Amino acid sequence: MARYGSMYGPDITFTGVPRCSLDDPASYADAQAVIVGAPYDSGTSYRSGARMGPMALRSCDYSEHTGSRPHLALRVDPLLDLGVVDAGDVEMAPTETQRSLRALQNVITQLAKAGKIPVILGGDHTIAMSDITGLAEHYGYGRISVIHFDAHADTGDIQFGSLYGHGLPMRRVIESGAVRGDKFLQIGLRGYWPEPPELAWMADQGMRGYEMAEIRRRGIDAVLDEAFAIATEDTDGVFLSVDIDVVDPGMAPGTGTPEPGGFTGRELLDAVRRIGRELPLVGLEIVEVAPPYDHADVTAMLGNRVVLETLSGIARRKADEAAGTVWDDATPVLEGRSLAPVPPAKGKARVLLVGAGGVGSAVVATAARREYIEAMVVADYDLSKAERAVDAVSDGRFLSAQVDATDVEAVAGLLKRYRCDILLNATDPRFVMPLFDAALEGGAHYLDMAMSLSHPHPTDPYNVPGVKLGDEQFAKSGEWEAKGKLALVGMGVEPGLADVFARYAADHLFSEIDEVGIRDGGNLEVEGYDFAPTFSIWTTIEECLNPPVIYEKERGWFTTQPFSEPEIFDFPEGIGPVECVNVEHEEVILVPRWLDTKRVTFKYGLGTEFINMLKMQRMIGIDSTDQLQVGNVSVSPRDVLAALLPDPATLGDRMSGKTCAGAWIRGTGKDGNPRDVYLYHVVDNAWSMKEYHSQAVVWQTAVCPVIAMELIANGTWSGSGVLGPEAFDSVPFLDLLTEYGSPWGLREQTPASDGQQAAGTV
Repeated sequence: MARYGSMYGPDITFTGVPRCSLDDPASYADAQAVIVGAPYDSGTSYRSGARMGPMALRSCDYSEHTGSRPHLALRVDPLLDLGVVDAGDVEMAPTETQRSLRALQNVITQLAKAGKIPVILGGDHTIAMSDITGLAEHYGYGRISVIHFDAHADTGDIQFGSLYGHGLPMRRVIESGAVRGDKFLQIGLRGYWPEPPELAWMADQGMRGYEMAEIRRRGIDAVLDEAFAIATEDTDGVFLSVDIDVVDPGMAPGTGTPEPGGFTGRELLDAVRRIGRELPLVGLEIVEVAPPYDHADVTAMLGNRVVLETLSGIARRKADEAAGTVWDDATPVLEGRSLAPVPPAKGKARVLLVGAGGVGSAVVATAARREYIEAMVVADYDLSKAERAVDAVSDGRFLSAQVDATDVEAVAGLLKRYRCDILLNATDPRFVMPLFDAALEGGAHYLDMAMSLSHPHPTDPYNVPGVKLGDEQFAKSGEWEAKGKLALVGMGVEPGLADVFARYAADHLFSEIDEVGIRDGGNLEVEGYDFAPTFSIWTTIEECLNPPVIYEKERGWFTTQPFSEPEIFDFPEGIGPVECVNVEHEEVILVPRWLDTKRVTFKYGLGTEFINMLKMQRMIGIDSTDQLQVGNVSVSPRDVLAALLPDPATLGDRMSGKTCAGAWIRGTGKDGNPRDVYLYHVVDNAWSMKEYHSQAVVWQTAVCPVIAMELIANGTWSGSGVLGPEAFDSVPFLDLLTEYGSPWGLREQTPASDGQQAAGTV
């Protein structure tokens, strides 16, 4: 039978388990149990409506339909542990009784032969003929027993002149020999039917019925003990049949033939759980759920739980058999659970974002559009900043928190408390190491957009590097490898996207690279300000006034004077020529670690006025981070300067123009000829403000770690230790960058002779 889907209502599966198709055995090969819908109610003698039962049983669950249901008491997940799948409904035409029942019977036999436990969602009880006979066709006639919960025996002979109906199926399967009468146990009988002739026939077959008066006097556990002993003697399996009217209609009103005085819902659930745990079930059915008569879905919910409780019992029995133990379901619910963290769902990530400034807020705005985010905790020392970032997206996956980025234990505590598997650092470089260490302590992957701080050489700062950018982080790579965690460093735009460009060029464009030259520039202007940096002034001072680093293969890393080797670079998409100078940057450290290149440089398009302003700051000492005592206050000059200048994140409405980040790469192409290209990414401030309410520079920085986290979440990027962007395949990243609505570009340039700059022509 090809997958029919749902006869009535939408084609949904039982609480979200995967779909399968019965004409494709591979689709249920790994399943131990298969859901089958049997939407037939033409056998009803009183009130019809059970044909809507399969739809209600599948959908009636207040929890998210993820195909997972961890059981609190049994500590198994029956749907996942048993690999449950849903084959949809069998086509059961209301006017074609025999054809419909035959189709269902064939499906049950098919599943039994494949070694699966069929779980049938009815439908009225007529379908028991197909379910029991279908199993007997595989296990052998008379080789299975039946435990049947019902208010009614369903052993009538003729109903409205027909041998088919929901009051007759148990007589039919005993008459056919599919099940022996002495292996048919009925629990929960009560009321005023069947009549004496039917009861006499039942006695002659050796059936055992337990009426509610006997159950009340003896207790349900004693009754089950006796029934289990009978059901398991000289049989090869047990079939469980549950008519929801075994429960008192005060708790299960949604059924066609309600009979007062039945079980409580709790009693039924406890009973079927025991059956799943203690008996070799070969199949089960839940029938007579009739949604038209239900109130607030209480009957459908109970029927849904009958299935889950039975499957949970089966899963627990299998787990106990594998472990050689017997789990006590009365174990306190929280006992022994503290050391069992729950990972995010497959393909999802739970992120702790530290830093809710301009870049952090842009991260939130961008990540809110991506489905891979399961949860994101936005933390900042200033709680109001985190709250504003979260409020701006109005997304229930995001929440705010207060944290001191220098407090390793507090940050690690947040990671553990919210089960975050990634820490994204959106603070300035001062906080890299405490957050880096906190991620490792908290068992999370780590991403940053700037690496640990450098320190100039004490005696020869403009020739010899001292402590280089990222040295402190790379020194701990072994610790990250030992824990199997990834620290992806320098994963902003520069460093970050520029490094991805370099990897792309090495893999796809060049056979040999002479130079990777990172070039950053733009034509952004801020209305109303004579001096207003478009990025953090703290970070800008740090990278611009420190000795720039250059890499040459023959020489290694060396330093030079700030703002050295000025050149005019022609930036694309209308930005035009901009003077660029050497600046200290992480790409010069990262690229040579993974890519074979003769030279790496980083030059920033600052402009003469900006350079002069930075030089003046250095000259009078207000770039210093040392604490000074001013009256009763201890402050650093650089922090004062940052407080005086406008927050770059707030300048978007006053900004105009574009910003460009890219990698200018020269060498020998794959064809053996000289090649000169500029791989770049341009963001127009008008676009980023319209799309994300973020100014161009901060959004261009923020989008890159959001993409990287998506690749980590879906498993495209993986690894352990301290790694840079160059360590990973560039193509998936660049494809996502385009998918995010901000494509990258490649400009072929005229190759230059040695010592000459190529013309920046398109």
